[in-house]
Amino acid sequence: MEALKALNFDLWTFIPQVVNLLITIGVLYILAYKPVTKMLLEREQKIEGAINDAAQKREEAEALLAKYQEQIQSARNEAQAIIANATKVAEEMKEEIIANAREEATKSLERAKAEIALEKARALAEIKEEMATLVVLAAGRVIDKELSPQDHERLIQEFIVEAGELQ
Repeated sequence: MEALKALNFDLWTFIPQVVNLLITIGVLYILAYKPVTKMLLEREQKIEGAINDAAQKREEAEALLAKYQEQIQSARNEAQAIIANATKVAEEMKEEIIANAREEATKSLERAKAEIALEKARALAEIKEEMATLVVLAAGRVIDKELSPQDHERLIQEFIVEAGELQ
């Protein structure tokens, strides 16, 4: 007890202080603890809600990103298919144009050859007639007589046949 007296401990002062402390704790518990606890619980729930909402938004964003990436890849594939198809069509058109040009060139060449052959035949026929006329005139002068039209025609035909055999 002497130690208590050294501290100036008075039991009659201590009891009201303890009662005062208990009343203060009770009042604080009623007035402060429940509202503070309620506020802390609400805040915790709000934070958890925000975390859950953020996680949900993140999942939605990731799903949307995956969807957009898939659409971009699909668009790239479609673009590559269109380019490949256009290249194929262009190649086919090129081949068709080249084939048509070759065919037209061949036809033009054949027409030119046919025209040349026809002109050659006409020229040869004219030359044969001209030669026949010259031969008849020369022969007529050589024999100093005029040939009858029948003899003249017969000599021309013979000359044409002989000239044709020489070629």
